[in-house]
Amino acid sequence: MGWKRSLMISLWVLAFVTSVWAQKELTDAEISADIADRIYHAGVFKHGNVAVSFHDGVATLTGTVDSLGAKMDAEKAARKIDDVIQVVNNIEVRAEDVTSQQILEEARKEIVTYYAYTIFDNIVLEAQGHKLIVSGQVTQPFKKADIGNFLARIKGVAELQNDIEVLPTSNFDDQLRWSIARAIYNDPFFVRYAHMSNPPIHIIVKNGDVTLEGVVNSAVEKAKAESDARFAGTYFSLTNNLRVEGQRPA
Repeated sequence: MGWKRSLMISLWVLAFVTSVWAQKELTDAEISADIADRIYHAGVFKHGNVAVSFHDGVATLTGTVDSLGAKMDAEKAARKIDDVIQVVNNIEVRAEDVTSQQILEEARKEIVTYYAYTIFDNIVLEAQGHKLIVSGQVTQPFKKADIGNFLARIKGVAELQNDIEVLPTSNFDDQLRWSIARAIYNDPFFVRYAHMSNPPIHIIVKNGDVTLEGVVNSAVEKAKAESDARFAGTYFSLTNNLRVEGQRPA
């Protein structure tokens, strides 16, 4: 009889748990509301309007926001809900009042104020309508990720193409970078540049190949920077891409 009593108790517990679980199941409307709440607390509604629908594990997002970053944030917030298996992100990015030139200006400001952007990195920006293309070189992978993240949040950026190259890790390259930097910025000819928060001459080193990037005030400064670099250390090749102020990029 003892086993029958144990079986009855087990069946009762199972029925109770099933009943409680059934009572806790959320409706599609309740889950949609949870998703919308997550999106709200992610700050997405400061950048536009997003509508949410949910059915059979699929959350569908629609609406309009002013940047690709806001669209990405909405999807990320939706994925944090346990019941969400898939997110269909149909949010549109619209910012007709923002021009490609304004996007470029804001992107440049974001780059030069980025704490990890140094004279050993080089970023090139191009805007094609509301598509922002970023290329160049950085010394660490996290810089590429950071830059892509904050550029996507610029108002008007509907598409971001991140073509930044992460330079290989090399003690030899690091030593060469610093040798050339000291040669150029310790030169009295460039003393005013050395004291700038964002010095204009950038030194890109990849597997012993050196490239000078940036903008200087004259052809004389361009030649002097190259001369300093040539006698600073051992390298395989040196390319001088420095532009003179007012000269259009190639």
